[in-house]
Amino acid sequence: MERDKVVECAFAKAFLHRNRLANVLLDKYSSAEEIYSLPTTDLYEEVGEDFAKKIFSADNLKWAEREVKWAESKGVELLFRGDDGYPELLCECNDAPVMLFYKGCANLNNRKVLSIVGTRLASGYGKECCVKIIEGIAKYSPLIVSGLAYGIDISAHRAAMHNCVDTVAVLPNGLDRIYPARHRNDAADMVERGGVLTEFPRGVEPLKYNFIKRNRIIAGMSHGTVIVESRVKGGAMTTVEFASIYNREIFAVPGRVSDSNSYGCNYLISKNVANIYLCDTTIPLTLGWDSECGSGVGLQPDLFSGDVNHKEKLLLTLRVLKSATIDLLACRTGFEWGQLSVLLLELELEGLIVQNNNQEYQLR
Repeated sequence: MERDKVVECAFAKAFLHRNRLANVLLDKYSSAEEIYSLPTTDLYEEVGEDFAKKIFSADNLKWAEREVKWAESKGVELLFRGDDGYPELLCECNDAPVMLFYKGCANLNNRKVLSIVGTRLASGYGKECCVKIIEGIAKYSPLIVSGLAYGIDISAHRAAMHNCVDTVAVLPNGLDRIYPARHRNDAADMVERGGVLTEFPRGVEPLKYNFIKRNRIIAGMSHGTVIVESRVKGGAMTTVEFASIYNREIFAVPGRVSDSNSYGCNYLISKNVANIYLCDTTIPLTLGWDSECGSGVGLQPDLFSGDVNHKEKLLLTLRVLKSATIDLLACRTGFEWGQLSVLLLELELEGLIVQNNNQEYQLR
């Protein structure tokens, strides 16, 4: 066993909740080993006597030895900041984790990393949007990152695997357990088509604060973040906040003004915090993935980009039915749920249709 991995693991454990200080020290000194070799008085000056004793403790080093052995036995990589496999984009963040526990086969330094997040109470529209977004960008071979949670997160992971796109889940706990447990089989599949990742060692539970720390990793390792459905105070909005702090591109999928799960997305769009997502080209153009788009400066598609013939068919159907729910319209027109939702939204914005008190659409 290499001694440096043990030292790095012990260092990471000691600084698990003091990432900024750890990164300052690692920028000042060449490695964790060099910091451990500092005279005791020098380390006292850097971090204080009580914390220095915690770093140097024999218990901490013994714990690290056990953790390294466990990782080796389970095929878990220990990625210390600066290692080749550690996400370079994440290193730009001053609160980046010192060490990541990673099991998988995806390249975390893919040049096209996109995170997709949203509410746990995803609607059919939100799930369809996850499928549409990933189908539209699959040809670019991106890495899709999310949090394995119910709703939008797991929909994004599953859509990625269905389209043979690598996907990585960032967990709010150690890799000795999968949270939520219901997604254990999905996580196992992802190890073969992406991976699972965390900054937390074994035994750490998915506590509320750990979800916020998890969200900063999702945002920090991604070139762009897409929020599909969320309330204004939704947990996914913290990922957007981190993405904004890290100067990453943000995208939001618009929804009906009457849908509480779309309040957050519509709010971000109205405040020009997020690019509005309406078609397959939005993300590649904005992030510069398509060589034909040149410099990759943020470009927006035309707001009303739906097929004119499809809109005419939808308007004619409403003229015949007088009023109809989205499910009835899907049945009568043959349009997919996600496509129909976008068409209805555009027609509402154009002032051609309205939604009545029974949540039915009708001509204005």
